[in-house]
Amino acid sequence: MNFSKCPRNFAPKMYYDVRFIAINDDVDSAKGENDFAVFNNVFNDYYTKDTSKKIRAVVKMRGEAGEHLASNPPYGYVKDPQDKKKWIVDEEAAKVVRRIFDLCIAGKGPMQIAKILTKEQILTVTAYHARQKGWTMPDNLYGWSQKSVSGILERREYTGCTVNFKTYAKSLKFKKRLQNPKENQRIFEGTQPVIIEYGQWERVQVLRENKRRPTKTGKTSIFSGLVRCADCGAKLYYCTCHSYKDDSQNHFVCSNYKSNTGSCQIHYIRETTLYKRVLECVQRTLTYVRLFKDDFTQEMLMQDEASRKEELTQKRKALSGAQKRMEDLDKIIQRLYEDNVLGKLSDLRFQKLSGQYETEQEEIRLLSEVLEREITEEAEQVSDVERFLQLAERYSDIQELDAATVNELIEKIVIHNPKKIDGRKHVTIEIYFTYVGKIRIPLQKPELPTGTEKPA
Repeated sequence: MNFSKCPRNFAPKMYYDVRFIAINDDVDSAKGENDFAVFNNVFNDYYTKDTSKKIRAVVKMRGEAGEHLASNPPYGYVKDPQDKKKWIVDEEAAKVVRRIFDLCIAGKGPMQIAKILTKEQILTVTAYHARQKGWTMPDNLYGWSQKSVSGILERREYTGCTVNFKTYAKSLKFKKRLQNPKENQRIFEGTQPVIIEYGQWERVQVLRENKRRPTKTGKTSIFSGLVRCADCGAKLYYCTCHSYKDDSQNHFVCSNYKSNTGSCQIHYIRETTLYKRVLECVQRTLTYVRLFKDDFTQEMLMQDEASRKEELTQKRKALSGAQKRMEDLDKIIQRLYEDNVLGKLSDLRFQKLSGQYETEQEEIRLLSEVLEREITEEAEQVSDVERFLQLAERYSDIQELDAATVNELIEKIVIHNPKKIDGRKHVTIEIYFTYVGKIRIPLQKPELPTGTEKPA
């Protein structure tokens, strides 16, 4: 029996009148205390720790090799009957997963999605697995929860990859699993069939970061969470008016304005005006992209190359500074050691100072590793114009906007402060499209291919 997890003042016989018997260790509390029980506990605890250490080493080796560490595949996948280490798509569950992602793209939050699935009487994850494996069915077959939907939306495995070491335990005695930082996780691409395209999964993560909260009237806008201030970068709040029967006065205003008492200016724009101008810009941009695909692709690649070069230059500069600081710290620690040996510096002071500098060195080393990895990845990265071209083809004949369309096409909308031009206020807006950012349509367009009609 292992007493190592019990409090130090735990004494069963004395406090609770409990008789403890361990036959293998010849322990009986009725006969008095056994002096060797303490040593047995130490050896038992060591054996448990050693076993745990070996198991962890095996799990780590499997995880580093790209094997699935989860005992059961996530909802939407099943184990391949031919090879239990591989996952294949479970089409029935995969349809529900795709619907959940589509609803999120359409502007629905996890709670709203859960209510829709419950109303449509779709089996919960627990009920579905119970039916598949012949277990006892739960009482609530269709009661989807917000937590279940959020878990599905966060699963990167649906993009066809394996994510290992997502959680960890501090020690054998601390059973709670803690979230592992992303830099400590291992991701292996292309280990199973794709259910959700990476672009859609990535877009959902961005949308979930910019949560859409309804106003007091219960209304939401298809642009909520996407509209940003050009000056301070904050979100623009969606405001509704009670005094008007229609929605003509619903508007967006900078969240840092606060009735002219905040840190920013108003940046006001009506929702109807924003809708009209965004629709016109989207129609004009997509028409240009489709008709002049080659010119658009070339321009985007050139812009991406320029921005990438600037970012790489900054990171290389930061890496160079970190390496220079590492060299300086080596020299400082060497001087401290020499002063300590010569008696100019006490042992206590030397340990304190050297400990501080060594901690700083370790932080710089980790930062350098991150910078080196990012520089390598960005140097090999190419612009993802092709995915935007696919979106442009899908929305080739767009006549109106809805939440799903806006969320798929637009990354953010930047609103500038109104300016008076010829006695009238004029608001400049900038639209940044998904995957490619801001698209500049040239004033002098390239010649149209033979047999192509001019856009209106």
